[in-house]
Amino acid sequence: MKIIRNLEFQGKQTAVCIGKFDGIHKGHRLLIEQAKKENKPIVMISFSVDEAKVLYTPYEKEKLAEYLGIDCLLEIPLTKEFCSQTPEEFAKKLLCDTCDAASVIVGSDFRFGAGRSGDTNTLQQLGEKLGFSVTVLSKLELGGEVVSSTRIRSLIGTGKMELANELLGTPYFLTGVVQKGNQLGRTMETPTANIYPDAYKVLPPYGVYAVIVDVEGKRYKGICNLGVKPTIPGENEVGFEVWLFDFSGDLYDKELTAYFVSFLREERKFASLTQLKEQITRDTVLAKQILSQKESEWHPESFLH
Repeated sequence: MKIIRNLEFQGKQTAVCIGKFDGIHKGHRLLIEQAKKENKPIVMISFSVDEAKVLYTPYEKEKLAEYLGIDCLLEIPLTKEFCSQTPEEFAKKLLCDTCDAASVIVGSDFRFGAGRSGDTNTLQQLGEKLGFSVTVLSKLELGGEVVSSTRIRSLIGTGKMELANELLGTPYFLTGVVQKGNQLGRTMETPTANIYPDAYKVLPPYGVYAVIVDVEGKRYKGICNLGVKPTIPGENEVGFEVWLFDFSGDLYDKELTAYFVSFLREERKFASLTQLKEQITRDTVLAKQILSQKESEWHPESFLH
C-alpha cells in the first residue's frame, strides 16, 4: 500500500473513498466494500482529525487500511489553502488531477469545499461534469444508533469494549514497541511487556483487560494493565503492561499489537506486592474464562494479519 501525505500522487482510473476514517469502523468499511466492487485501484482519502483524541494513531490507521485492501492511503493535511478551495476546485484538483477518479464513494453527510459549501448533490453534479461516478451510502445504524467515531470514542472511554468492538469491526487495538520496564513482573512469575501509548490516542479507563496479542506473526492470549501502576513506587507515567499466558522469550524492542477484548476491573492500589500477585492470579483465571468463551465468536479476518 502506498502512503501519500501530500498531493504529489498520480492515480489512474481509481475508486476513491473520502472521509476522516478515524477507527475505520463498520460504517467506513461499507465505503471500502463499495469501492472494491468497482474493480479499480482503491484510494482512501483521509483528512486530519481535529478532535483532541483519536481512536488510532497514524501508524495504526495505516496498518488497518492496508489490512482492509486499500491500495493508496492519501492523508491530506487541512491547510488554510486547501480548506479555502471551492467545491469545484476540490473536485478538479484532488479527485481528477491527483486521483484520476473513475468513481467516488462517500457517506450521506459528506461535505467539502470552503465553508463546507458542497454536499453530495454538489458532488454528483460535479461528477457528471468532470467524468466520474458518485455513490452515496446511507449511515449505518447498529443498536438503534448511527455508527460513528464519536460514539465509539465514548464507548471506549467508558470501558464498553464489547460494543465498541462490534461497531469497529476489528477489536480496538494498541500497537507499540516494547520498552524495558522495572522487571518487577518477573519476580512475581508474570513477566510483562511495557508500551507507552501516544498521548493523543483514545484509551479505555485505567484498569485490567483480557487481551489478544499479536507479536512476530503469532497470536497469544493475555491480560494487561492500563494505567499508572499505583502499587509500584515511583510509577506515574501512563503505560500499557501485558502478560502473555503462553509466551516465553524476550520481547524488548519488538512490535506488539494488543486487542482489547473485555474489561475485567478498575486499576487500584494494593497494600503489598503479595496482595497484587494474588489479584493477578484471580484476574488471570477470569481472563482465561472470558477469552475461551469468546474464542468461538472470533474469525481470523477480525484481526490484522
